[in-house]
Amino acid sequence: MKNSFYKNAKILIVDDMYSNIELLEMILTHAGFQNIKSLTDSCIVVDTYMAFKPDIILLDLMMPFKNGFEIMDDLKKLVTHNSFLPVLVLTADINTEVKQRALSAGAKDFLSKPFDLNEVIIRIKNLLDTRYLHLQLEKHNLKLQSKVKERTRELEKANKELKFKNEQLEALDNAKLEFLNIISHEIRTPLNGIKGFTEILKSNIDSPQLLEYLNYLEISANRLNDFSIQALLIAQLQTNKYTVEIEDVNILDLIEQTKITLKDKIDSKNIHVEFIKDAGLATVKADNILIEICFECLLDNAVKYSPKNAVVTVNAFSENDFTIIEFIDNGSGFSAMALKNLFHFFGVGEKHIDKNNGLNLALIKLIMDAHNGEISVRNNNPSGATVRLKFKN
Repeated sequence: MKNSFYKNAKILIVDDMYSNIELLEMILTHAGFQNIKSLTDSCIVVDTYMAFKPDIILLDLMMPFKNGFEIMDDLKKLVTHNSFLPVLVLTADINTEVKQRALSAGAKDFLSKPFDLNEVIIRIKNLLDTRYLHLQLEKHNLKLQSKVKERTRELEKANKELKFKNEQLEALDNAKLEFLNIISHEIRTPLNGIKGFTEILKSNIDSPQLLEYLNYLEISANRLNDFSIQALLIAQLQTNKYTVEIEDVNILDLIEQTKITLKDKIDSKNIHVEFIKDAGLATVKADNILIEICFECLLDNAVKYSPKNAVVTVNAFSENDFTIIEFIDNGSGFSAMALKNLFHFFGVGEKHIDKNNGLNLALIKLIMDAHNGEISVRNNNPSGATVRLKFKN
């Protein structure tokens, strides 16, 4: 491939002395070069360059009308900065000043007159070697540019598709959230009526059996109401529609408030809720509404799955740059299957919770994620379980 380039390389000779041109043509033809053009008129060099597109120019410096320096200045305007056009200067005057001026004008090498046959071929081939490498690099760069453009088009297309899909997903999320808003509202409105009339009936009925039925009805209504609230909150957290507002939440006040909310359940099993905290630890940095949901869910579960007359412990302490809050019960603990599915919505739970895991722990996991915190669960020895919440200070 390189030999073919030498053979077909375009060589332009510019010299006002026809005898010099004849000699150079003879030397080049004998060396195997086949594409040679010669000029004695320096005024038409630029036009010839544009039409011929030579790979190398053999240029005499001292010529009438336009000398070699002026021609090189003209060529500079036509040759792009990243191209390589070798100019081999032909001169009998090779002093330092002429050399420096020629190099500044764009010359790449020199041939002294009278010409030496071997020197002519060696210098021309050296410059053509560099020209060949530059041309190969230009081809390679063009291929790379083409590939970059192609990949850019593919990436732009993929980004457009991804943007479209994201917009679709966002629209679906918004539709889901709007739907849950409507469902939550439509569920709670009749439930308020059911709960209100249940209370009225309970206060006006003496039959133990009917009161038991009303209690079951009230439990189901409360559970359905909690479900509608939790489902809506889960959707808001999953779609980042809930704005988490971090503040200092008083841990003791929150525990006491939660105990009041769950008083009937706590008293019905004679559960003692013990709160232990580090001295000096008063608050946790959290969203007040979300952490209240966490505390209520976890204390409710701890009471629910502890035996009567048991102690449920809430520990609060600092650990490095975190505040840790643990809920410890005395129940039967989580089964192996339950531990694998704790944070899955409606994951199978077997023991420790009725029928399935529901939404509680999965919701708490979303809440802790929204706080950049952690939730972990472990069974205690010999009985009970510990749920740990980890908040950044």
